[in-house]
Amino acid sequence: MYRVVLFLLYALSWLPLKVHYAFSRILAWFLHRILHYRISTVVANIARSFPEMSYDEIEQTVRDFYRNLADVIVESVWCLGASTEKIGEQVRITGQEDLNRALDLNRNAVIMVGHLGNWEIFTGLPDLRTHYGIDLDNKDFVYVYKKPSSAMADKIISHIRLHHGSCSIIESHQIIRHIIKHREGRKAFFFICDQNPYFNVSRFTADFLSQKTYMIEGPETIAARIGMPVLYCGLIRHGRRDNEAHFRLITENAAGCPEGYVTSEFARLLETDIRNHKGTWLWSHKRWKKRIA
Repeated sequence: MYRVVLFLLYALSWLPLKVHYAFSRILAWFLHRILHYRISTVVANIARSFPEMSYDEIEQTVRDFYRNLADVIVESVWCLGASTEKIGEQVRITGQEDLNRALDLNRNAVIMVGHLGNWEIFTGLPDLRTHYGIDLDNKDFVYVYKKPSSAMADKIISHIRLHHGSCSIIESHQIIRHIIKHREGRKAFFFICDQNPYFNVSRFTADFLSQKTYMIEGPETIAARIGMPVLYCGLIRHGRRDNEAHFRLITENAAGCPEGYVTSEFARLLETDIRNHKGTWLWSHKRWKKRIA
């Protein structure tokens, strides 16, 4: 079944991008109007996050969310058949000076990101040095991920992310051992930090999108334990074929920061980007399973 699915994805990937976007419009309509994919979660999350919004504004944000989600899906399929140069034409990177400043410390760096824009397209980038002025080999762009429960989904997603050799991936339960083993390395570890904490509660909370919110502890805890620099990376979608990754340094050494500072800064920066690009965040995630009174 894995081979059959992968064959079909490859066959679709050779279609022009404009054809994929035509499919995306149909897929967005199907997810929203027919399948009602997590519609109650999407509406509730948006309404609670923006209590000032009217019903019509909420409905528009819901439509924008499904359109962006469909674009993420079809673009991920298209990336299988596209060259890294073609993918690079869809992506710009800003704030390289902050990332290079962290790398100049000759330590590994923690990069905190959220499910904003198209977070998958950045795993297929061309050479980072020549195209983006980042002083790092692509293999040292390491994406930390939580393994899906489905073995086939894990194989397909991993194949798509590693297909171009533009990055490395590592499962979240292996990351602490890996970083300690390579603590003198010079790698950028990308942590997606906007999910619900694994145990629904956390030592770290933030005022995030109009709600008291439990935040994931891992990235700050690891960075503080080893004394790593931490950056925020905003994945901003300005439109189709125009994806931006913007780096911003939070601290050069998390060990010297008050507890919770790094996580609260991440939450503040991510919220600003979400408010400016409301329809491009992953509203279908059950982010507030455990609400704080």
